[in-house]
Amino acid sequence: MSKDEHRLAQLGYKQVFIRSFGMFENWAATFTTMNFVSGMPVLFGFAMYTGGPQAAFANWTMVGGFSFIVSLAMAEIAASLPTAGGIYYWSYVLGGHNYGPLLSWLTAWFNWAGWLTIIPGLAQGNTNFMLSLLTILYPNATVIQQGWFGWVISTINILLGVIPNCVNQHTVRWMLRATAYSTALLMSFYWICYCWIIGVLFGAWEFYGYDASVHLSEETHQASSVVARGMWTGTIATWLGSIPTLILVLLCMQNFMGIVNGEFPNNWAEYLVQLVGNKGAVAILIFTWLDGILCTGVCLLSAQRITFAIARDGILPFSRVWSKVTKKHHLPVNACFLIAFLSIAICAAVIGSYVAFSAITAAATVGTNLSYLFPIVARQTLGRSTFQPAKWNLGRWSIPVSVIASGYIMFLFVVLMLPQLYPVNAQTLNYCPVVIGGITVIALGGWFFPFGLGGRYWFTGPKRTISEAEVLQARVKEDDKS
Repeated sequence: MSKDEHRLAQLGYKQVFIRSFGMFENWAATFTTMNFVSGMPVLFGFAMYTGGPQAAFANWTMVGGFSFIVSLAMAEIAASLPTAGGIYYWSYVLGGHNYGPLLSWLTAWFNWAGWLTIIPGLAQGNTNFMLSLLTILYPNATVIQQGWFGWVISTINILLGVIPNCVNQHTVRWMLRATAYSTALLMSFYWICYCWIIGVLFGAWEFYGYDASVHLSEETHQASSVVARGMWTGTIATWLGSIPTLILVLLCMQNFMGIVNGEFPNNWAEYLVQLVGNKGAVAILIFTWLDGILCTGVCLLSAQRITFAIARDGILPFSRVWSKVTKKHHLPVNACFLIAFLSIAICAAVIGSYVAFSAITAAATVGTNLSYLFPIVARQTLGRSTFQPAKWNLGRWSIPVSVIASGYIMFLFVVLMLPQLYPVNAQTLNYCPVVIGGITVIALGGWFFPFGLGGRYWFTGPKRTISEAEVLQARVKEDDKS
């Protein structure tokens, strides 16, 4: 077996995926998950009427910087433990025999729930781009304002993202590359047209998904080094590439109150109309919508990998179904269908409700970041003496980086739980605490459920799919280039 396969076997898993990804694809997974070209405008209006331009700039630069630090802390662990399960597997190893199973269980549920809510959040945000451009073209069409119409577009968006994830490994590679290339193409287009003005957002919604690269570990050559580099380089590329964009956006802003009070489904459309007129706004929104579909596909890629991984270890109900891969192309298609179905259902549940949409985006951010906190803290506490750093590591910077990353995540948790708008009523209430509370109840309820059914009775951690004897007898290819 190859060195990558042998390392995976040492971690307890038999190779089931095809390793065809390199540094570019792994980097693209994180970079395009944070895709600021189509992602930043999603909560543009939210950023404007909750804090304004000054707060948007301060928030973006601060969140981007701290997110880079979080990605470094996670990259060090990823280099040592490169599995598709990623975060929750780390929590088990670092938590040890006594605390590992519970930490792994909680991490798995928060991480999975976070990625699950990312998909409908992206789809809803992308749908608002399409609804806005249709409103510009057909201002008197009443069907555009119907909730079911938006749900249909969101469903189409999700299904288009499913297709490349269910064909073969080549289409997955194409999707990763196409999303990265489309970002570069859009940026070039904006420069040429003197309207490189496509981005501001409540920063925490943009900077998440550092673990996207991790979930491709079992499909990446030289995973121990490539995955770590993919995480932190993807994060810093997003941060540094988006700051000049944000500055230009704020400098080009014309009628602030017109943007805040805009009548389009997405306030970004009003901003574009002010700057480049109706036709220019429609053109940019079309490109942004297409880029958003590709981004949805990439996020589905990571979401189905984490679904496959936790199902492989028996955490989800009907795990045997969701952990199956296709015989020919070795893709977890069932996991992809599960994520797509649940995402479409969530979109149906929030039809026409901006409050529900903001709750989804906040839950995605809080859920994923909470799952990052468990292994980062465990790395420096419970697992400090047992953790074996890989060749790529932070050295003496490991502790300060982990402390800063942990502090930032806890700060983010508190801030995103606070009321966003005043006065607080049913229409302005921040429902993120309700969503996160629900996830917590499900996770803890599933662990402590009585009658021998709860996870504490049977979940002892990740399940080995290859015996230790097979690992010892395996012959590793010395000339392997993987």
